[in-house]
Parts: sequence; structure tokens; C-alpha cells
Amino acid sequence: MCRANYRLVDKTAAIRLVTTLLFYVSTLGDERSITILLTTPALYRPIAELWLLALKTKDKDVVCLSSPSGPARTTSFRVCGVMLVSVCVQDESFVTILLELSGGIGAVTSAALKYLKSLRSMAKDLDIVSNAFKFELLVPVFSCCIGIIATTSMLDAAIREAYLLRQSVKDIFGALRVLQSLPLAREAMAEALASSFTYLDILLKRGDDPVSALHQALCAHAFETMVHISPYGPLEEKVAEMDPRWINEAFFRILFKYSLHDKILSYICKHVDAWSNNLGSIVRQDERLLDLWSNVEQALRVYGTLRFKAETIWWPSPSKKGLVLQCHCDGTAEDIRFRQCAGCQVVRYCSKRCQRDSWHSHHRLSCNFLKAAVGPSTPQRIKRSLRLLAALEVTHKQRKWDNILRLFAAARCEYPEDQERLVVELALDKFEESVRPLRDYLFLFNGLSENEVVDRLSSWSDPREVQGLQGPFLFSVITIHDRYESRQILFSPCMALNMEIFGNSVANAQP
Repeated sequence: MCRANYRLVDKTAAIRLVTTLLFYVSTLGDERSITILLTTPALYRPIAELWLLALKTKDKDVVCLSSPSGPARTTSFRVCGVMLVSVCVQDESFVTILLELSGGIGAVTSAALKYLKSLRSMAKDLDIVSNAFKFELLVPVFSCCIGIIATTSMLDAAIREAYLLRQSVKDIFGALRVLQSLPLAREAMAEALASSFTYLDILLKRGDDPVSALHQALCAHAFETMVHISPYGPLEEKVAEMDPRWINEAFFRILFKYSLHDKILSYICKHVDAWSNNLGSIVRQDERLLDLWSNVEQALRVYGTLRFKAETIWWPSPSKKGLVLQCHCDGTAEDIRFRQCAGCQVVRYCSKRCQRDSWHSHHRLSCNFLKAAVGPSTPQRIKRSLRLLAALEVTHKQRKWDNILRLFAAARCEYPEDQERLVVELALDKFEESVRPLRDYLFLFNGLSENEVVDRLSSWSDPREVQGLQGPFLFSVITIHDRYESRQILFSPCMALNMEIFGNSVANAQP
């Protein structure tokens, strides 16, 4: 490890220092005094060194916790290191020292995750499981490990994303599942679940890729684990966020919210039957929670059916993976390296000639609208869900058509100068709709003016438009839940797909 201008603490001296610190901590008494001692800046550097050193030592039971009120007890070097750092890491200056001593973000994230992995091995150690004192330390150490990861994630965005790339969510929920297999008290498991969910919630709200974070949790059997962790008392408002019932409810809503993304829905469709057949007593005995799950489950199954129909019947693609649109040339070889359209980043072509012919045929019209349908921020993630979103858009219109017409009539009175340029906005995950003028959505079209958008749309009539849903409005947009707790507005996926797939039927397309 890189050590800047500081000499590494000798192993023996390190152990003595830890022992001394813990001796004073255990005899000082009140929690405030303990915090003051451990957050003394002069101790930050040696404590950081100790935390890094503990991963390399093979010693067991090397630290003695002395107490004037009871017998001395011993515990491992790693346990002490985690508990010390979990307090110090609240100070940003400590994190700076830790990064300096370790050699960078990669080393810090690697060390933090190694502690989690070592905890899993500790949970399987018969010496620890058979010792009441050591056994009781497992959950506090687990919570401290997550506290270190969560705190450093909130202090530094680069550290947060590095954790995610190293499968931090998967490691955390994997460790939680190991703890669940042990005969721990209900209160202890509820605490462990709360720590795990808090970290996941941070990534969903602040992370650059919340879909990957949720997918990691699902792959680590987060759903199966959560529904089998029981509460330890009545649900109280002041501790609601630590109650498994509240966490399960929040997680069900998260599943529904992110099921619009193909990566999440694909996993759900493979496991929803097993989930429903193995719900824990916490869900089955809570009428409100069971009713919520039933509604979410029904919606998830509908989404799965709609996606299948969209990909195989309504908007089929020659792509075996079904990830993106490909050209429809006959006799395409499997080893062809497809070239992607630089404009929309959705359609791929087998050759320059194919791309040129497609452009003159129809893609010059559909390109801007496909780009608007996947959005500027995360095209790779959205384009995989484009067919599902299109199917949900059509279904939303069918279900809420009468209300859409009422809103349109009201909007014509509210915007008399825009009566021919009104747009319907569909909030897919909220089942809500609104009508506003085109000028509010020009940001979708990469600099095109109102007249340019209208001219391009008027040059094309949708031969696949669902009968009776053509509507008096110009077009529709959808809104979905996106990163950083924001909402992303997208041009009609249904219209964009129809423009591209069935664009050859369009004559005299405008440039």
C-alpha cells in the first residue's frame, strides 16, 4: 500500500494501541465521551492504518475488552477496526486521510467490501457461533460495515459509484441472507435489514445507475430475504423505518416503479411465481401489506405479458436479443458487425449502403423522434425498454381515453392559441395524464422549432395507430421514474417505433 510520508504502524504496536483505545472507551462510560475520544483528529491516521492492517492479520481474539463491571472478553482485530472506523468516518477529514493511506478510491472500496465478505465467513465459524458474546457482535459489525460504505458513498460520488461497480449491493444482501440463516433475535435481524435497505435507498436516490443497484439486490435474493424477516414489536412511527413491515412496503413500491426497465422486469418475470408461492408470514398476516403485494404482482404480470406481445407481435425486430432495432435486409450474416446510427443511437445497420437507403426511405423522419423517445441521458437503458413503454402507452390511452378527451377539451379553453398543438402527457407509473401545449416539450427535439416539429409530424400518418385512439392532439409523451428521484419525459415510444418499423409506407417524408 502507498504510505505517503508516514511509516506503517508495526503490527504488535497496532494491537497494543487498539487494546488501549478500547480499554479507555469501555471505562469512560457515557456515549458522548466515547465519541469525543474516537473523533480526536490526532487519532485518525493510526485508526485508518489499523483498519487497513486488520484485513491482513490472521490473529484471532487478540483484543481484550476490559470492563470494571464484568469479566474481560476478547474479540478479533477486525471487529474492533470496523467499530472504530464507523465512528470516525462521519468526519470528511478522516475519509481524506483514509484515501491517502490506502492509495486511492479503489483500495478503500476494496477494503470495505472485504470486511463484508469476512463477516460472511465469521457467520459460518463455529467458534464464533458457539460463543454468545462473539455471536451478538455479528449484527453490530454488519451494521458498522454498511455504515462505513454508506457514509463514504454520501461524502464522495466517485466512491459511491466504485462501490456499485464492485457489486456492493450484492455483497450486502448476500451477507444479510447468511445472517438470516442464523438463530439471531428478531430485533437484531430487523436492525440488519434496516441497515441494508438504507444503503440501497441511498443508491436509488443518488446513484448514477439505480437500475443496476436494484438488480444487484434482486440477484442476491433481497426479496426472498425481506419477506421472511419478522418485526419484533408494534409498528411505531418513530421507528417505522427500521420495521420490516415498512421496509417490505417500500420495496414492493420500488419494484413496481422500476419494472418499466427491461433489466428489472426480465428478472421479475422469472421469479414472480416463486415469490408469490413463498411469501413470509410478515406479508401474509398483514392485510394491508398482502393487498399491496397482490396489486403489485398483478401489475408486474401484466407488464410481462405486454412486453412479450410488443416484442413478438406489435413491433418485432430481427435482433435475436431484442435489445435494439436492426435493419431488415434479407440474408444478413450472423458475423456482420452492425453500425449504429449516431443520431438516435437506436437503429443499427449492416452496411453504409443499407444506412443510406434507410435514411432516404424513412429514417431521416424517424431519427429525431427515436432520439426523443429514448431521451438524452440514458439511451442505452431506455432503448431496451422501448417496446414495453410503447405497449404501456397504448394501454394507458385505452384505459383513460374518456378522461384524456375531457382534459383536451379543457386545455383548448386554457390555451386558445395552441388548440392545434396540444400534447397529452401520460405518467405511466402513476396512471395520471395531463394536456399541455407543444412549446412545453420542445426540449425533447434537439433544437427543432415548433413549426419544424409540426411539419415533420404532419408529413406522416400512423398506419398502425390503434383504432379510435388517433385523437385530436398532436402527439403524446410519457413520463417515467428516472435517476436522482427525478422524472424523465420521453416522446411517444409507440409513434417513434411505428415511424421506424413501418416508415417505408410513408411517402414524401420531409427532411
